[in-house]
Amino acid sequence: MKFVISRKNEGVFQFLLKDTEDRPVLWSTRYPTKSQCKEGIDQLRRQIVGDLSFDKWRTQSGRYVFHLKSDEGRLLAMSAPFISKTECSNYISKIMNMVGGATEEDLAF
Repeated sequence: MKFVISRKNEGVFQFLLKDTEDRPVLWSTRYPTKSQCKEGIDQLRRQIVGDLSFDKWRTQSGRYVFHLKSDEGRLLAMSAPFISKTECSNYISKIMNMVGGATEEDLAF
């Protein structure tokens, strides 16, 4: 897995977490600065082994998504939509097991 940091047209920064097949599985909220975006990655890494909470639900289109929240309840990232509840749950497990070793790629110049 890897985190990819990018700069959006509005001048804000966002990270994606891509799986081992280079598919985006998480999108962060948008941050005003690159350093805040990197801190968001660090917070996600720290809390994934602690008290990170997951909100999981089914969308109107029938797909499943989850949100990752900090221990203060602040939204850190949103998932891609998954076809089944099982696939969604499997990605939560993958993220919990692999995010600590995820690399970073900075595309925000």
